[in-house]
Amino acid sequence: MIGKWHLGHHSSFHPNFRGFDYYFGIPYSHDMGCTDTPGYDRPPCPACPQGGRASRSPDRNCYLDVALPLYENLRIVEQPVNLSGLARRYAEKATQFIQQASTSRRPFLLYVGLAHMHVPLTRTQLSAYPGGRAPYAAGLREMDSLVGQIKEEVDHTARENTLLWFTGDNGPWAQKCELAGSVGPFAGLWQAHRGGSAAKQTTWEGGHRVPAVAYWPGRIPSNVTSTALLSVLDIFPTVVALAGASLPRGRHFDGLDASDVLFGGSQTGHRALFHPNSGAAGVYGALQTVRLQRYKAFYVTGGAEACDGSVGPERYHEPPLIFNLEDDVAEAAPLGTGSAEYQRVLPEVRGALTDVLRDIAEDSVSSADYTQDPLVTPCCDPHHTACRCHTASQTAAPTSRATRK
Repeated sequence: MIGKWHLGHHSSFHPNFRGFDYYFGIPYSHDMGCTDTPGYDRPPCPACPQGGRASRSPDRNCYLDVALPLYENLRIVEQPVNLSGLARRYAEKATQFIQQASTSRRPFLLYVGLAHMHVPLTRTQLSAYPGGRAPYAAGLREMDSLVGQIKEEVDHTARENTLLWFTGDNGPWAQKCELAGSVGPFAGLWQAHRGGSAAKQTTWEGGHRVPAVAYWPGRIPSNVTSTALLSVLDIFPTVVALAGASLPRGRHFDGLDASDVLFGGSQTGHRALFHPNSGAAGVYGALQTVRLQRYKAFYVTGGAEACDGSVGPERYHEPPLIFNLEDDVAEAAPLGTGSAEYQRVLPEVRGALTDVLRDIAEDSVSSADYTQDPLVTPCCDPHHTACRCHTASQTAAPTSRATRK
């Protein structure tokens, strides 16, 4: 595994204890620690302190107490990490991994969690692409180059039997303004007209709908767009099926095997998906937005912080707002509650939500460890302000034992 890992570094949540034999990257988002070259952010964060007492900035979400660590397996090899050269190092580690796995003729899974297109955007991205490119455009170009290097290595060594699956995890972070990208046609106009953003941290299409590209020459048809309703939850059962393995018994997986969509041209994916509240409104993590084929129902709405600092009020809806996304992808006007279409869809929405809530209640429950005990702070040298270290092992290449079905 190479790149960003959102479960953190604590005990059993570290990648080396979650099925990955090799790890090189940052154990959380790269804005969750200070660096010596902070990059572009709104509002900007200062560099790591060089001496004296470090503290978190009181008026913004800037981390100054601990420098951002770069891990190689269980060891911190650089702190603070140099973000300016991180994309290049990720590309080098990824291509080395693919080369060695191909030479060993062992099946492999390589997960690359890119920091792009999250803030801070590095200043190297802008200087590497002259001509007045804005930071976001330069970062996008750098990401494209990094993904291209990985694809070229696959084409050179394992083209016939390797699937590449590229996707994102959320829409643009609107409060970051020109550093956030665009929602395109997925504007969430019903919410936008009532205040706040309808992008990241919301369950509007601009927050949850993301692009996905699958590549496997000779297996996946080129230049084809699918309308099948899929989720990142489908990646795991799909690659397990392609490896000829079986999912573990005794638990329920929300994802499905998307092989028929990828290889057979099927337009049938999920009948229903459920979007958890993501910070803008409602109880965090609660399932109060239901996607049912072409329809989407909201039991709670709210706007995240927009570029101008405004937020949208939290509102609960019973009966829910229901949009027909096939006719209204911008989510501008919900169906009239008295319409025949609304009355036909509402019982299906209620039934789907009841089924998933029952499934959750009867299934196993997992939890994440967000402890802030100072004894588990990632620090390679507590005698230095904000923790500082650089070790020779940072240039070591991954070995092919990092392969695992």
